[in-house]
Amino acid sequence: MPPISTPHSLFGPARAAAPRRETARPSQSGFCYLFPDLARRADVGCFQGTTPAESFRRLQSFEKDSRSILSAPQVLPMRLAPVYTYFGQFVNHDISAPVGDVVTLAAPPAGMGVIDTGLPPGLDRWQRAPVPVILANFVNEQAEPLALDSLYGDGPDSADPEIRALYAPDGKRFRLGKTRTEAAQVFRARGRDPARIHHDRGAPDILRLDGKPLIADRRNDENLIVSQLHLALLLFHNKAVAALEGETPDRAACFARARQLVTLHYHWLILHDFLAELLSPLTLRAPFAERPQKLPAPRAVPLEFTTAAFRFGHSMVGATYDFNANFGRGGRIDRAGARLQDLFAFTTHGNMGHPELAETLQLPDHWVIDWDRMTRRPKPGPGPGGAEQIDLTFAEGMLSAMGDSEVAAHGSILFRNLMRGFQRRIPFGQVLARACGLVPLDADQLRAALPESAPGKQGLRELAEGLGMLAETPPWLYVLAEARHHGRGERLGPLASEIIADTITGLMRHMPQSLLNHAGGGWHPRQSPLKGPGRRALTSLRSLLRFAAS
Repeated sequence: MPPISTPHSLFGPARAAAPRRETARPSQSGFCYLFPDLARRADVGCFQGTTPAESFRRLQSFEKDSRSILSAPQVLPMRLAPVYTYFGQFVNHDISAPVGDVVTLAAPPAGMGVIDTGLPPGLDRWQRAPVPVILANFVNEQAEPLALDSLYGDGPDSADPEIRALYAPDGKRFRLGKTRTEAAQVFRARGRDPARIHHDRGAPDILRLDGKPLIADRRNDENLIVSQLHLALLLFHNKAVAALEGETPDRAACFARARQLVTLHYHWLILHDFLAELLSPLTLRAPFAERPQKLPAPRAVPLEFTTAAFRFGHSMVGATYDFNANFGRGGRIDRAGARLQDLFAFTTHGNMGHPELAETLQLPDHWVIDWDRMTRRPKPGPGPGGAEQIDLTFAEGMLSAMGDSEVAAHGSILFRNLMRGFQRRIPFGQVLARACGLVPLDADQLRAALPESAPGKQGLRELAEGLGMLAETPPWLYVLAEARHHGRGERLGPLASEIIADTITGLMRHMPQSLLNHAGGGWHPRQSPLKGPGRRALTSLRSLLRFAAS
């Protein structure tokens, strides 16, 4: 299988996919619906009494009028380390790499409604497809969701030379690059004393060549935190090989054992650290292993999950981070922390902060992440801190500045998330809640969960109410509002939690060697040969990432 290089929404339009055949290729899986009967309804996602075209324009109006409301200069930090935001992004990439769409099909099949959007060329029409057309034209490049294909591809014996190039000649370890040291005059030109800069000289980096990151999922080099997280897992795998190769001399067997061990640790972190920190207490009352299987087929990812429930991380992105000794609390370069814009510049896509350079450079060693800072719970008070609360406010620039060429008007995350839910036939949040056996939020609860308006100005509450969106709430907005209502922005609400738990446990249960199936489902990190200081088990993101980087 080739590396996953589906352009993320941050880097231009998604490429079209070939129509899906009866059986997906081994390098692809598919999508499904948890509630297919709801998706098939003609009026799904349409406001009461409106046509699809009228509903589309109402969503457009909401997005346009809310741009200046949602980006708040002062957002609320969570009591959660910022790494969880980006671990969630890594997990999302490991589950879903969507290719294709039904918005811009050249020849719409029968039964598809074409909406005249009034947008610029390329976005000037929107097609409302029936369920079979969506599932036939929308495939997943992740062959085995949650199996760490985003790290491993299909291994060192892959038929694809780009995947084989990820591995060292021994066929067991990953190849790694090295950071570089900026010349002293670079710092002097920016008014900095080179002697004050902290350098992690000789620190590893993901390998980059000819403008490409040499990793199995190139989306994991789109910002510096997820890039350094990917690197940490490469290092963790190499440590697993070192721990196992003495008793497993066969190359292929050693690699397979190391991959299995890393996957077990990874699944443990997802269930017992990441989800345990973020899901509703109602969902967490029952053990994950006891949840019934709700996925209709192996490797099938519900669109309710990928389009709505698991898209809460955009709200958790912060404007600045306590990143390392140079950028953060007490920072030698900037005490305000690493800015969101810098985290996108210091990747392959940004030429490592040198946009004037055509060649790809390795990461400067004064930008190496400090996992001790990025994995600890934030200190109270002003300054860079943890993840931001899950709600309807976003870090400045998050909604628009990180989009593609039509950013300001049509590329914003808000626009994409609203329109994807509509295009992919995801029901309103209230409808999904009832389908899950939950009591949906009422209009008063939703109104209170939205940000207050500035004095004398129309706010999000008034805008949503005027458009009828308190009675019928697009699913992504509903997920964020219920997190504010039920969890004060610190945890997800019951609807998102149920869909996420059902999806992740369902995918794991379909995998023979997942945490839920391996050795009867009783594996614990204390059984691993990989241990932290004092031989302590690696039971948290903090302990595993610090161990990997040590």
